[in-house]
Amino acid sequence: MLLSVQSQDLIDDVGYDAGYRMIREAGFEAIDWNLDHAWKANQLETAETLEGLCIFEQPLPEILAHYEEELSFIRKHGLTITQAHAPFPPYFSHRPEVLDYAIRIYHNLILFCGQVGCPRVVIHGISLRQSDPADRTHEDCLELNRRLYTSLIPALHKAGNVTVCLENLFTRYNTLGYGYRDGICSDPHEAVDLIDSLNEAAGRTCFGLCLDTGHLNLLRRDFRTYVPVLGRRIVALHIHDNSQDNDRHLAPYTGNICWEEFLREMKGIGYSGDLSFETFAQIRHTRTPVELAPAFLRLIAQIGAYFRSQLE
Repeated sequence: MLLSVQSQDLIDDVGYDAGYRMIREAGFEAIDWNLDHAWKANQLETAETLEGLCIFEQPLPEILAHYEEELSFIRKHGLTITQAHAPFPPYFSHRPEVLDYAIRIYHNLILFCGQVGCPRVVIHGISLRQSDPADRTHEDCLELNRRLYTSLIPALHKAGNVTVCLENLFTRYNTLGYGYRDGICSDPHEAVDLIDSLNEAAGRTCFGLCLDTGHLNLLRRDFRTYVPVLGRRIVALHIHDNSQDNDRHLAPYTGNICWEEFLREMKGIGYSGDLSFETFAQIRHTRTPVELAPAFLRLIAQIGAYFRSQLE
């Protein structure tokens, strides 16, 4: 059970060497690698052509060469890549061809993860958006998600050692961003049905869930009614806090999530995976001075060590 933290936004602020050294010295043993930076969503939505937007369009040797320097610093500082976050979103209703492009990118990303020893990749599903046509339904989104994830099965078989993690998502329902409704996999029974059907189609277990604690809290769902339903399908975590007002990505105990309930329910399903913190906003330089980032990282790592002691 490794202690992990996302590389976003620290690496952007201070660079590879200083950033990964800071993560290691704070007490983390692994990272959740933010490969979602590989494309910019606004470019994907508005570009005239879906070419030249992402390094993962290229052949695998070129992708490996592109990330060689960053990988060298991850390894230099003794960090494991426990999971990665894929670029998102994979779909815009006014530009449906983006889905085919995203599938192509995700194929290469899965193969890349297999090459660099990253065992899990979180790929966001497709939820209803405020900008969608009025006649688009949740069932329409479910069909799009089945198409998206099923199309990844050949790449998963080729990579051999990578699991695609769906995530419990929310969607905003007003322009200010302070209202939320269910997204894909926010209903635990829907998540079970989707994951089980994908694994059945694949002929083996290569899909699971990344449980996002902040998203669950935004939707006023609790761990008692979600975690036991998913059980061992939960194979990865995005641990962060908020006060049900916005997706703030803060350290545990700085919002209103009941962390004792989280620990009780995760222990109840026998969770033995890694503890990965998606707390990048806590140390973003626009929020926290760079000089204080190490202190916040140490605090988050200490919280992780406490969580581990309660779960092991």
